[in-house]
Amino acid sequence: MKSLLLVLPYFSHHLFLLLLFHFTSKSFSLCNPHDSSALLQFKNSFFVNTSSKLDTFDPWCSSFSFKTESWKNNTDCCKWDGVACSNVSNHVIGLDLTCNNLLGELHPNSTLFKLRHLQQLNLAFNDFSISSLPVSIGDLVSLTHLNLSNCLLRGDIPSQISHLSKLVSLDLSINSVMDLNPFTWKKFIQNATNLGELYLDHVNMSSIEGSSLSMLKNLSSSLVSLSLSDTRLQGYLSSDILTLPNLQT
Repeated sequence: MKSLLLVLPYFSHHLFLLLLFHFTSKSFSLCNPHDSSALLQFKNSFFVNTSSKLDTFDPWCSSFSFKTESWKNNTDCCKWDGVACSNVSNHVIGLDLTCNNLLGELHPNSTLFKLRHLQQLNLAFNDFSISSLPVSIGDLVSLTHLNLSNCLLRGDIPSQISHLSKLVSLDLSINSVMDLNPFTWKKFIQNATNLGELYLDHVNMSSIEGSSLSMLKNLSSSLVSLSLSDTRLQGYLSSDILTLPNLQT
């Protein structure tokens, strides 16, 4: 009886440690299964050329990262290259695939747009084969940073981009066959009240009157950087834009 009393506390202690390890590792390490599946499907919708780099992006991409090569089934997506997860919910909140040599169309039903907890998305310097920016981009309402520059996107920037009211930084530059119309411009500027950085270089804004840029005064307390080179803007530019109190660049 005395030996049994000694064994039971020993066994209970180790059982407690095993259970503690199991639940803490599950809580803090494992990626949300929904997000993991969405990322793998997104990866499989593109071809990744690992043998050479795309000359289109020289000299910006001196080398390619091929981050998606580390994305494997039945592994923790929070540890995949280019992926960042929340320590609280284990949802994917950041995705950075800059210069990953992705080649293919960005489909409207892409599982990328199922990552509803994304806060930062950077897909710059990939080749989306002159596809349009899907209206589904408006589903990522938690985004604070969005960079789709140099992605070979075309067509109208969808008005649903105005749903991204939490944006602090937006970069759609060097997509020379993308168009920004007055309706989308107005809705976006009215809703993106926290915007600090806006880069639209080479986006076609020819349908927008220069005087419409006065709407940027709505961002007077937040706008720090503004770049609109080669956007085909014409007309009167209000001097108020140049005197926004926090504008630095």
